[in-house]
Amino acid sequence: MNVTYEKKHKMTFIGFHTEIPNGEGYTKCPQFWEREYNAKYARLWQTMKPETPVEAAILENGIGMYAICVESDNCFSYWIAGLYKGGEVPDGLELFSFREGDWAVFSTKGAIPESLQALNTYVWQEWFPKDGQQHHADGTATIEVYSTGEPKSPDYESGIWVPLLDI
Repeated sequence: MNVTYEKKHKMTFIGFHTEIPNGEGYTKCPQFWEREYNAKYARLWQTMKPETPVEAAILENGIGMYAICVESDNCFSYWIAGLYKGGEVPDGLELFSFREGDWAVFSTKGAIPESLQALNTYVWQEWFPKDGQQHHADGTATIEVYSTGEPKSPDYESGIWVPLLDI
């Protein structure tokens, strides 16, 4: 699990989300992915021919290459998202933006969800209380980043990006 510190431009994402109670993310997030894959992606990946505006947006914006976790009091909003390239936002999709700024960028290798969950545990239980406080981690939202390839492969690469506050 590696961490680097990088400056990133303002980023706007497009996607769909659900609310997940705190403490249930490691079971509810994979369930959300599976449900949404079956509803929105399974046929699309076989044909690569969008039949709805949402399917067109999935392909055009790479929805599924990112996930966003937005913290609140008793739950968090979990987004399946892609980098927004502009244009119409179909019904059922929304936009979410991050300001330009510095980020802590973590990477890991291994089958998901296990490797990404282990990285998430490391980020919030080890890095955040120590280095995260020193670097002034925002603590309100993070981005999960997925690579192309087979998610169950031991060589699959994924990561977590944490925005840092301007001090």
